[in-house]
Amino acid sequence: MSEARAVVIPRPAPLPWWKRFFLVEMLQGMSVTMKHYLRGWREPFTVQYPEERLPLDPRFRGYPRLRMHPETGDELCNVCRQCEKICPTLCIAIEEEPHPSGKGRRPRQFTVDYERCCQCGLCAEACGSDPISAIYMSHDYELADYGRDRFRAQKDRLYLGFPAPPAGKGKAPGK
Repeated sequence: MSEARAVVIPRPAPLPWWKRFFLVEMLQGMSVTMKHYLRGWREPFTVQYPEERLPLDPRFRGYPRLRMHPETGDELCNVCRQCEKICPTLCIAIEEEPHPSGKGRRPRQFTVDYERCCQCGLCAEACGSDPISAIYMSHDYELADYGRDRFRAQKDRLYLGFPAPPAGKGKAPGK
């Protein structure tokens, strides 16, 4: 029978007397807040959104789009359906047809439902086309609209993308 052994955990060193008061940490936090507050008077940190736009990070994941072959201009998608299988929200639907050259397959319909898309990027990672990925995460992020038909992107719209609406030119609901 084995003996139970006690584990001894060393106690941390006691704090000095000036750190035992909460007032020191509170003053340190307030100094950080005041530093940012005073910096805001010198340089503004607001952006007038529709007219001004912040630059997007290169790793920004917008909505998925399709890409053509850079040299030949042909479709890169070979209908392996890996993007359709890995999508957690099941927002990708693909219908296939034989390629006109007689070699391989190509998508007849490639539909992405942007209302269901969670922009996870798994579809772009799972794409197995060569030499580059056929599906990628674009920088599209302004897709607000009053109708649902714009959120189901067909194959032609996935290649072209969505034009950003001009600032302040939206139509009002019910008009």
